[in-house]
Amino acid sequence: MVPVGIFSFLVGAVLAWRFRVWILVPVSLLAAAAAILLGLSHGEGFASTVGQAFLIGALTQLGYGFGLIGRHTLALLRTPSTSRQRTAAVALLYKQRPGH
Repeated sequence: MVPVGIFSFLVGAVLAWRFRVWILVPVSLLAAAAAILLGLSHGEGFASTVGQAFLIGALTQLGYGFGLIGRHTLALLRTPSTSRQRTAAVALLYKQRPGH
């Protein structure tokens, strides 16, 4: 189940770059259903399989959160520094016009 959990986390992180949060409902349910089918096909107990399914669904959501954090961090790194913008704006305010 570890590879399925890692894949679920990565799917959630990738979905954060393109879709809104509502995509998590069907994807989490689909991941949980796939985990239940996979667990039961390998002969694991029902309670253990359901617990793993909840974990897989939660990992999708956790991956989505980390994807949002990554997207936000990269957006912050791409924007110019506010200190440089503020200095330029203050310099423009105090710029003397010719003849005054």
